[in-house]
Amino acid sequence: MKSLKRQTVFIVSGNTPWAEVAVASLATTFECYSFKIETSVERLWELPQDTLVVFDKSSLGNPSSLCISPSERGGKWLIVNGDSIDEQSVAGTIALGFSGLIILPFTLEMLPRALRTIVSGQLWFSREAMSQTLKHLVSSAGTTHHSVNILGAKYTLSCREQQVFLHLLHGKSNKDIASQLHLSLSTVKCHVSSILLKTGKRSRSQINMLLMDAENNSQTRVN
Repeated sequence: MKSLKRQTVFIVSGNTPWAEVAVASLATTFECYSFKIETSVERLWELPQDTLVVFDKSSLGNPSSLCISPSERGGKWLIVNGDSIDEQSVAGTIALGFSGLIILPFTLEMLPRALRTIVSGQLWFSREAMSQTLKHLVSSAGTTHHSVNILGAKYTLSCREQQVFLHLLHGKSNKDIASQLHLSLSTVKCHVSSILLKTGKRSRSQINMLLMDAENNSQTRVN
């Protein structure tokens, strides 16, 4: 009788002891899966679509800022050990091709259910994150918003920071932004400072260049 092909799951983490614990906890539940530990994503290219990749954000950093795009590498990718702020940029995370996100301290508890869900072809994000994402997508459309979503994921911008970011791109002053978002002027200034700090930029003109680069990269992938 011909043996069935075992599903491959890569646990990618710079914390090998944690990766070994994750494999040990999963192996008893997923007996037909083949688990492999990797310390980086360097070799993970041209993956079969049924391959699963569990990416440990706490030890490897933000996958978006590392220019990791599952859409380009293949397979189904799950970010684990994330931060609560990651849930505020889920639209960009999905746009890059990621299938799910688990934040600390729930990774090991939720990992088996998340893998089953992703294998079945569904996404694994919290209800709150998906709700915010749907509201954001319904209220906005177009290439610019798509690129802002991706930049939000790359630089871990909060939902409010993404809103301010979009207004900055439209050339709005801090006063105009405060009026439209019903915020105080000082709050807007704090958000602008935070955006500049996270993106490593010094001025609004440099922020505009970020959007141009994101849209050019998006167009390149489409072509």
